[in-house]
Parts: sequence; structure tokens; C-alpha cells
Amino acid sequence: MQGEGIHTEVQRGERRFNIDLLRAEEDVDGLIEALQSEDGLTRQRAALALGDVGTGEAAAPLIRALGDPLTAVREAAADSLSMLGPPVVGPLVELIERPEASENYEEPGAVEGATSVIGPGGQAWEITTRRDLRRVYAAAILGEIADPSTVEPLVGALRDENDDVRCQASGALAKFGREAVEPLARALADPDPDVRIVAAGILGDLGDGPVVDPLIRALRDENDDVRGAAAGALVRAGSVAVDRLIGATKDGNRWVRLYAAGALKYIGDPGALEALQALTRDEDPDVRSVAEDAIEKIQMVRGEITPEPSPPTSR
Repeated sequence: MQGEGIHTEVQRGERRFNIDLLRAEEDVDGLIEALQSEDGLTRQRAALALGDVGTGEAAAPLIRALGDPLTAVREAAADSLSMLGPPVVGPLVELIERPEASENYEEPGAVEGATSVIGPGGQAWEITTRRDLRRVYAAAILGEIADPSTVEPLVGALRDENDDVRCQASGALAKFGREAVEPLARALADPDPDVRIVAAGILGDLGDGPVVDPLIRALRDENDDVRGAAAGALVRAGSVAVDRLIGATKDGNRWVRLYAAGALKYIGDPGALEALQALTRDEDPDVRSVAEDAIEKIQMVRGEITPEPSPPTSR
């Protein structure tokens, strides 16, 4: 059959795209057209090629492809958007901040419906609409691009009504390092305790010196789960948190002393023994108990005491 040119051919009424040639000639328009192919493999290869040769004009077609019914196509589009970098930041942030913006990327007459998908990071979700799917990917891609201007929108996304968007936003923020500490510290004062819990968790994952003070303050939170999240985050921060936790053992708030003792127990730094000994005389029985457990654990690790043998089991 006579071809329609070196880039495409028509076979059985369906247009076939020569992706290798389109890539070699950096034919962005041709690759964008190939994203509309009925063949899933063609759409996937076109999406990948646009990451290599595409420019800002490829952003909208690739964002549209984030709603593709095939996981492989969505993943290819997400990878390419990450490679395009700054030109796609604005549209992706708009998806995060304005859910209705996803409608700009819908094909006329597109049918919505719940579907189980494998999204960024291999996590499975039940996504109700392509709008939600694009927004989940948008948060993950912004984390890969790591443009500092996206930190605040991602922190705002921790309050999103969509659980999966919140999850991806938290994972993205963990990739920003110190740039995310200040806005996450402010999020520890958010009215929503779920936001405070997530913010504490991300700060713990960052594990850097500046995260410690806001997490110590969060030990005073009125919500049990927030205090627990802050304590767990301080444990993950490890040695960088020890000095501040020792200082926190003298705090006037029982919750701060209690959680500080617990965190020092799990970190296991011998330098905390003197502060923990002082806590064994605390007025609060719970604080005394946790301090005693912490001392016992640290001494056991140092070999100063041996664990009691387990009672024999009957046969």
C-alpha cells in the first residue's frame, strides 16, 4: 500500500506512526499527533519521545495523556513531563490548586468512570475520574522536578479533599529537603490535625537539624496523634535531635517530657542518661515509667545489664 509519507502510513484505515523517525527528526507536532493513536504502544512510545525532544508545546498533550486508560502511557507521560521541567510547572500547579483545570485537557465526549490504576511509585488506587488521576500525577511530577516555587502549592495540597493527592503531595515534599522545612513547620499549626500529622511525618523523613525545633513544639499539640507523629519524627531524626530532646526533658509540659523520654529511649544515645535519670524523679508517674524504660534499654544496649531469661516453656 502506498504510504502517506515517511512519518506515517495508513493500514486498514488506521494511521501508523514511525516513532523512531519522528524522534530522530525532532518532529514534536508528529509525536503529539501520535499520542492520539488507537494503539497503546504507539501512544506510550510517543509520550516517551516527547520527553527527549519536546518543548513547552508538548506540556498540554502530555498532561492530557495522564488520563490515558493505559498505565504504561500515563507513566511515560509522567516521566516526560518530569524531563521537560520548568515549562510544565505552571500547568501542573494549576491542576493542584484548581481541580476543575483538568477539564481543559479532556477530549470532547470523554466518559468518566471509576477505575483501578497503578500510579506513581507503584501504588494502587481506585480513581474516580481522570481529573483526580491527573492531579495525583501532577503532585508526584512536581516532586520530581523539585522547583522551589512548588513547595507552597504542595503544602496547600496536604489539605486537598482527595486522599491520593494528599499522599502524593507529602511524598513530593519529602524530596525538597531544607526548602520544605519552613512551610511544613507552618503546617504544624494548621487547624486540621490530619495536616499536622502529615507535616510532622514529612519533617521526620527530612531528618535534618532545622526540623527538630518545630517537632519539639509539636509535642505540645492538643491532639494525641499529632504528638505521637512528632515524637516518631524525632526518633527518625536520630542523633541530630538528641540535644534538643534532652532540653525538652525539663519542659513544664508533661506531654513534652513524656514524648521526649520516649524518643530518647528509641534513639538510644547514652548521652541522654543523666537527663533520663532526672526524669525518674518526675512528678508524673507516666513520665517516670518511660524514663526508667529508656534507661534500662540504653544500659542493655551498652552491656551494663543483661535481660532476664525467659521463663521455661512447658512441653
